Amino acid sequence: MAKSERVAIVTGAARPWGLGRCAATGLAAKGYDVAVVDVRDDWGEEAAAAIRREKETRATYIKTDLRQRTDVEAMVARVLREFGRIDVLANIAAICPSERIEELKEETYEQVFRTNFLGTAFTCQAVLKQMRSQKSGHIVNTASGGAITPYAGLALYGAAKAAVIQFSKVLAFEEAKNGIVVTIVAPGPMHTAMGREAGPTEEDLRQLGGSMPLGRPCYPEEVAEVIVFAATNSSNVLTGQTLHARGGALPMV
Repeated sequence: MAKSERVAIVTGAARPWGLGRCAATGLAAKGYDVAVVDVRDDWGEEAAAAIRREKETRATYIKTDLRQRTDVEAMVARVLREFGRIDVLANIAAICPSERIEELKEETYEQVFRTNFLGTAFTCQAVLKQMRSQKSGHIVNTASGGAITPYAGLALYGAAKAAVIQFSKVLAFEEAKNGIVVTIVAPGPMHTAMGREAGPTEEDLRQLGGSMPLGRPCYPEEVAEVIVFAATNSSNVLTGQTLHARGGALPMV
């Protein structure tokens, strides 16, 4: 299999029906070698094998606990050993437990912020040295409409994703002179069945789609196209910008 001149890291890329898997496949279709980063060995190995088979690019699964900085740094070091460079980092891994504020447990605070915010921050930091040496690189951090629109039960998820947005904006400001483009993608409701062992049901689709202008939820493949666009666009003018992939759901600010 031929070596590509472009390499992408995609976190949360293992789940068969998830946004990360779609983004990893989309980047591979653009000719990128892909590091599939996740914690689920069976799905991760299958995702990497499918990309190699279907897209004829190199793909490697790297098990990584994004909550642990040492794990993240080891993952980036392995990508550099195996692929030699890093052109794209797409941070998509997240968890989304639903608890109303009065019910929030201490472990939920820890899990959500370490995964959704610190995992994103750690990976961004870990790739900076390489991207600076290349004087180029695209970082796409996935936020959420929940960072802007309040949803009952998702206070911590929304707060962590709001932190991702502000962190990304500051990172974009600091690294613009180094040729690093940082873009935020904020999806609306998607039928990814986050955190479940099986994909979305027809009832999931009905409930999600009921309040959407499209009459249906956003599909992960559609949102992945926005991530791939942000990650591969040759222009630097999107740095620091939040792209709302919400299918017309309001508010979008």
